[in-house]
Amino acid sequence: MKNNINKSLIMLATGFLLLLSACTEGFEDLNIDPNQPLEVPTSSLLTGAQRELVANIFGNHSQLDGIGLPGMIYAQQMASLRGGATDTYATVEADFSAFYTSGLRDLEEIILLNTNPETMVNAALSGPNQNQIAVARILKAWAYQNITDVWGDIPYEEALQGNNFPLPAYTTQEFIYMDLLKELSEAAEMIDIAGGGIAGDIIFDGNMDKWYRFANSLRMRVALRLSNVAPEVAENHISEAFTAGPMVSVDDNAYYKFLESQPNNNPWFFRFELSVPNYGVGSTLVDMLKSLNDPRLEKYADVAFNQDLGGGYIGQPVGLDVASGSAISDFAVSWPNAENILQPTSTFTIMSYAEVNFILAEAAERGWISGNASDYYNSAISASMEQWGISDPSAIESYLSQGDVRYDSTDPFKSIGNQKWISLYMQGVQSWSEWRRLQYPELDVAKDAVIEAIPRRRGYPPSEINLNKSNYEEALARQGSDDLLTRVWWDRQ
Repeated sequence: MKNNINKSLIMLATGFLLLLSACTEGFEDLNIDPNQPLEVPTSSLLTGAQRELVANIFGNHSQLDGIGLPGMIYAQQMASLRGGATDTYATVEADFSAFYTSGLRDLEEIILLNTNPETMVNAALSGPNQNQIAVARILKAWAYQNITDVWGDIPYEEALQGNNFPLPAYTTQEFIYMDLLKELSEAAEMIDIAGGGIAGDIIFDGNMDKWYRFANSLRMRVALRLSNVAPEVAENHISEAFTAGPMVSVDDNAYYKFLESQPNNNPWFFRFELSVPNYGVGSTLVDMLKSLNDPRLEKYADVAFNQDLGGGYIGQPVGLDVASGSAISDFAVSWPNAENILQPTSTFTIMSYAEVNFILAEAAERGWISGNASDYYNSAISASMEQWGISDPSAIESYLSQGDVRYDSTDPFKSIGNQKWISLYMQGVQSWSEWRRLQYPELDVAKDAVIEAIPRRRGYPPSEINLNKSNYEEALARQGSDDLLTRVWWDRQ
């Protein structure tokens, strides 16, 4: 009797479980919120990575500086309206952690999702796997060059490895640069233009031909930085990238395009229109443009608001402390141009055709490529003019014919350095880096400087000093003191 009861209970329980199974079949699918996907599309990762890297380099609404604005101040293209610690070189440390926890992390995830056989099919919904991988590698190279140019040795080989390397060692800048050249060469070769574009791309809207040309152009930028420490490497890579095909017109310029509304509009608009303006165009830049009758002056800057205090284009004096800076009216100096720089949708320039031509001018002057250095130089200036909306051929020709602008074959790097510096306005890391490499234009140390020279790098973030101390100290033993005057590897003569 007991056994029969047990059998009946077992049969009843089994039937209930079968019924429950039938009722819940497909239950998991029904309870997946389509607005909360379990796997983020790689197109979203790409959009986020570009946005975050641009914020880290050029600044954003809550942290306008990025790493670019201090570079503009060191290169004397911008100055604080009321003076400050950056202007006088009193601020040493800067934080690089946001690069690793946002933009670079997302790019690494794009590569993994497009490489793993279990996720490749879904990832391909955002475009050909190999093209997504190539773009992620190009953007990583762009970001890492900016980071290493600011700090020198940085986490690289062991970075982005999660729990495998929670405290990553620092990689030498020499190794990083050689690896960036390899990455850009291989990424360009990966690109399948005929295979189709990719989704989520703010910079080129998925156009793979433009990504290919940008990869070759960026490879030339990276290579040229080695002109003083590894000229044979620089020559080889510039020659190869030139043959492969860099940018060929202003239409190939790499821009980051902002939207009309927050939080995706231009942070310079936010700062000047919705907050308190803090920066004026540096007097060094304004004075040079005025001395050359440079038509880009009215594209770079606005006239001073208060005409009773002099009027016209007046640069904010560079290198002032708070006491000296505050004695000058904010309205007595020129601010960045409202139409070209302070609009909600104003763009940031990542790399330009003008820069490519300056690279070619220097390469031709050094005998690394064929062609006339003067012709490339003139093309570079013309492209910069076009980029900033100056299209009158006679105005450009008149500018190029001036004695102080004409290519000086007896001092070619002065000609290239001065004009390249002008063209790199608003690209702080690049203008500062090229000044460090070429030493042009000739800049004076800040008037109220607390150290004896213009900074050559930034100090490591305090978090590294506290949490990654052994690797931090190893980097210092190899590179030098953690201060503003220690030179990075490519900056050593």
